[in-house]
Amino acid sequence: MEKQVYLNIGSFLLGVATLGIDATPMEGIDVKELDEEFGLREKGYTALVAVSIGYRAESDFNSTDKTPKSRLPESEIFIEI
Repeated sequence: MEKQVYLNIGSFLLGVATLGIDATPMEGIDVKELDEEFGLREKGYTALVAVSIGYRAESDFNSTDKTPKSRLPESEIFIEI
């Protein structure tokens, strides 16, 4: 079941990105707390992962259009054998 959930999360992340919405999947959440908060167990469900969605702030210095990508030189990444 978890594998199927992750496949769907990938589609969800791509879908919201096409709408200009930022999203981040999160693991390590307290699933019991989340189940309780939304009454999931009573409905026969349980949480596995959470995804936060929203819009980045205009002042976000990490925005890809404001900060160039940094890459290591190929010589540090690849080793020819």
